[in-house]
Amino acid sequence: MVSGYFDFAEINAIRKKPIYMKDHIKYLDSILSTAGEEILANAGTISHEQAIEKARDEYKKYQVKTLTKVEKEYLKTIKTIDNKVKNNDNCL
Repeated sequence: MVSGYFDFAEINAIRKKPIYMKDHIKYLDSILSTAGEEILANAGTISHEQAIEKARDEYKKYQVKTLTKVEKEYLKTIKTIDNKVKNNDNCL
């Protein structure tokens, strides 16, 4: 879908045809409808904060699956050092 959308923009640029945001929106809606996707009628109900939190949570899940052994060991070491520093602060 994305490549088709970029093709649309490129073809119109080559033709030197002025395209406005409303044209892009109409074309994107057409692509989505053809693909059987539902078109959003409004901004939805998810707040910016909720979207950021969801993105962070999903990234953490992804990160756990993709970290190398070296990266995992590094993060473990950082956490250990952080805990030692916190424990020493409590003793002062």
